[in-house]
Amino acid sequence: MVERFLKYIQEEDLCTKTNNILVAVSGGVDSVVMLNLFMKSGFKVGVAHCNFGLRGKESNGDEGFVRRLAKRRKVPSFFKRFETEKYAEEHGLSIQMAARQLRYSWFEEIREVNGYDYVAMGHNLNDSV
Repeated sequence: MVERFLKYIQEEDLCTKTNNILVAVSGGVDSVVMLNLFMKSGFKVGVAHCNFGLRGKESNGDEGFVRRLAKRRKVPSFFKRFETEKYAEEHGLSIQMAARQLRYSWFEEIREVNGYDYVAMGHNLNDSV
């Protein structure tokens, strides 16, 4: 799997091992596998996790899982809790669009301030439908 991952990155000219990659980790399988692939491939990574507060204890559980994961992997990590519903209401957005705006803005802030070259986000086929 690591070989396929590296081949894809090289074929698509996405990044090199000299780049610092900020990996968005939700706590789901896709993003955790992506983090592991970047790490096993020798990339320098950091972890960013958004808690949108939309699923109560489940959202907090995901955050706790990602905190423990980042600590075990000894990688820089960034965590933020958002008032997503309030932001959506104030800006006349759907919850999904509000979360997207909050997430992308915060990732870009982390990237600029901390010297990351790229932000990696995992998506599955259902995300692109």
